Amino acid sequence: MNYKKNFTDFSVWLCREAGKILMSGFRSKTTVVSYKSRTDMVTDIDRKSEEFITSIIKKEFPDHSIIAEEGGSYISGDEFKWYVDPLDATNNFAHGIPFFCVSIGLWSKKENSIISGVVCDPFHDEIFSASLGKGSFCNEEKIHVSNTSDIGYALLSTGFPYAKDDMNKNNLRQFNKFLPKIQCIRRLGSAALDLCYLACGRIDGYWEPMLHPWDTAAGSLIVTEAGGRVTKYNGDPFDPNFPEILASNGHIHNEMLKIINAQD
Repeated sequence: MNYKKNFTDFSVWLCREAGKILMSGFRSKTTVVSYKSRTDMVTDIDRKSEEFITSIIKKEFPDHSIIAEEGGSYISGDEFKWYVDPLDATNNFAHGIPFFCVSIGLWSKKENSIISGVVCDPFHDEIFSASLGKGSFCNEEKIHVSNTSDIGYALLSTGFPYAKDDMNKNNLRQFNKFLPKIQCIRRLGSAALDLCYLACGRIDGYWEPMLHPWDTAAGSLIVTEAGGRVTKYNGDPFDPNFPEILASNGHIHNEMLKIINAQD
């Protein structure tokens, strides 16, 4: 394998190879699409990517645990835990929309933190990466969050959970709170890439409910190592196992917290 012996370089190599699997099935007539529910899709490419990623991690780090989206989880030791999203934005992918990625984050019990995060967008040939305490990068060039300090000029992004018929969970209330107070909102379809776009200054803030740890583990570290801030909706420290995230360039974070917690 062509990677140096550290976790982030390993994940960069792994994401790049998994990205090739995604591209082999993108806009292909042979790709098989099925449904977990009416709104939640999965393809054979998701599964091929996950099988590849988890098999390599098990081989290289047999005492590490793996939490993966499509059921390829593997519980071993509790010192290290890999969070694997083999194809984030499956709905985009299945519809031929070129905005999807592979996301791999590594949590350390000793640090009580994500210590390595890598997100690969194979269509645009971009690999975002971060190691704890060492900054964030896109294709090996250092990246930083934006300097936007007035939320009125901020471009935000968000997403919507699969439970769209539940008004208490579908994010429309929060969306309507933010929309009049900012420049605009984007809904890109990939939590991992939303966070990476925040990290490199393409957007200024991001929030989303009802997420899973594989959606946010890698991207959350990439944001903080790029100078941003990531919390829960109430401002408490971010936890990848808690199903909500509010992230920003830091400058508008307190205002975002104020808006999202404002009474209806």
